Amino acid sequence: MNTWIDIEVCDNCDELFKVVRHEFPTSGTKEIEPVNCPHCGHRQYELATSGWWETYPLTEDEVRNMRANKKMK
Repeated sequence: MNTWIDIEVCDNCDELFKVVRHEFPTSGTKEIEPVNCPHCGHRQYELATSGWWETYPLTEDEVRNMRANKKMK
């Protein structure tokens, strides 16, 4: 199993959140499911996957570190 963590900015509320993706390295049918902001519930995008994902708000420390590294405004 492969795991990725992506950082997103919600198109609706501008809050930061992370998407933790767990993928099985298999070929075959992938399901398309929405990725929703954990702050406001906005459908950010859809993801086709052979695994699953979870969304979480960033902690205050994570937001502070992102801004300190100038990756985000």
